[in-house]
Amino acid sequence: MSDASSLLWRLKTLYEATTSVASDATQFWADIAVQSKSPLAPLANIPGGFAALWTPEVAPVTALTLGAAGFSFVNIPKTLVHFSTTAGARGIVADSAINPSLNMLKNALFGPGIYLARVGRPVNLFINRTSLTPIVISTPAGVARIVPYLVYVRWGVTPLAVNIINK
Repeated sequence: MSDASSLLWRLKTLYEATTSVASDATQFWADIAVQSKSPLAPLANIPGGFAALWTPEVAPVTALTLGAAGFSFVNIPKTLVHFSTTAGARGIVADSAINPSLNMLKNALFGPGIYLARVGRPVNLFINRTSLTPIVISTPAGVARIVPYLVYVRWGVTPLAVNIINK
C-alpha cells in the first residue's frame, strides 16, 4: 500500500469513527433532554446541537462551511484599495481614518463595515457609484475576503484608523 493510499484509508477510517461517535453523542444528549426530570434538561440540546454538526448526514456540509470560512481569512493581501468620493478621500487622508458604510441597502451589502478591493473598483453592488477615488492602505487586522480579488471587508460600525500608502 502506498503512502498516499494509506493516508486516505486512515482519513476515511477516522472520518467514519468520528461521525459514528457524533451520532451516538447526539442521541445521548437528546435522550437527556427528553427523559430527564431535571429543570436543566433542556440545556442538553446545546451540546446535542454541536454533536449533530458532525453526524454522517451533516459532516460534509459542516466541513465545507468551516473550510470556506477559513478561506476568508487566509492570505489576505498586505495592501488593499478603498474607494471613496473626492471629499471623502480628503477626509480620510486628513484623519487617517475610514468611516464604515452603514446603509446596508445602498453600499453595505454584507453588513456595516469598510469595503476594500485588491485590484480595480468592485462592482456597484459593493461600492457606491460616486466613490471613484482610490485610497491604497495597509490592510488592517480583521479583514475578511468576501469575493476573491474584488471584495474584502472589515466589519464594524466605528471609524478605523488606517495607514495610507498613497497620500
